[in-house]
Amino acid sequence: MYLSDRDLHYAIECGKLVFRPPPEKIDATSIDLHLDALSEAKIWNIEKFREHEFATGRDRPELRIAKYDLSTFSEDFLSAPPDERADEVLPVVKRGQQIVVRPRGFLLWQTKEVVGTNPDKNADLICFVDGKSTRARGGILVHLTASTIHTTWNGKITLEIANLGPFDIVLEENDVIAQLTVAKVTSPPQKDVTGTSSTYGQTDVSGR
Repeated sequence: MYLSDRDLHYAIECGKLVFRPPPEKIDATSIDLHLDALSEAKIWNIEKFREHEFATGRDRPELRIAKYDLSTFSEDFLSAPPDERADEVLPVVKRGQQIVVRPRGFLLWQTKEVVGTNPDKNADLICFVDGKSTRARGGILVHLTASTIHTTWNGKITLEIANLGPFDIVLEENDVIAQLTVAKVTSPPQKDVTGTSSTYGQTDVSGR
């Protein structure tokens, strides 16, 4: 059962739904999510990773996705997008106070809001992060996978942003980029993710 606007208001007021800072408005069944500060936009430094792989004797930069440690890997290979230059065309660049994502570009950026559920408040809510249809029709894909925010988890949401369209997509701090919907589960879970989730309470896109 998904929560309506009146239920979303109540869930925030009574502390069951974590949403900080408080939303400026709540739509019929969702709440908008905004991009955090420009400094939080990060790309994978593939050149640095390629050099690392070549140094170990590998011909191609391969990532064993099921075995890597995200936090350590992020610390080594996440970096800020480079400044735009006239003499080169890169997939993701910084242009003043904007991030330009060209076709096939990919980056990580987090939400301004801390969202989720309060493990101490009868945690019977579960949240979902969805894209906005008007943005998607321009070719942008937000939050590639794992749209579920499990009950008892809260933090800033890391968004995996990709440009699948024909346009250069321009993004800025505080842009509305996604939306949060909330549903009620049949009962609070026996297990709580606060002690098991590596990303619980995360404050940046590395998962820390």
